[in-house]
Amino acid sequence: MTNIQGIGQGAVPAIQPTAQASQSAYTASPQAIGDTIEISSVARLTAAVHTLPDVRAELVERVKADIAAGTYETPDRIDVALERLMDDMTGVL
Repeated sequence: MTNIQGIGQGAVPAIQPTAQASQSAYTASPQAIGDTIEISSVARLTAAVHTLPDVRAELVERVKADIAAGTYETPDRIDVALERLMDDMTGVL
């Protein structure tokens, strides 16, 4: 194969292997290897949902019935709701 002729250029020199690189050039040091993990916002939300308390079905049904009967909104409940809303808005715990 040393006599391959190029197009209009005469003989092409034979291909010679390059010197082999040392094995240590290809091995990584233990400090250079590392794993990373990224947790998506969906995974964070899913984890947060699992920490929520269970729904108290009997309370939900009672409130639904009170709302349907028109007896849920009382002046005392409205005052408490407004106080909690103001506390949330002002950052008071």
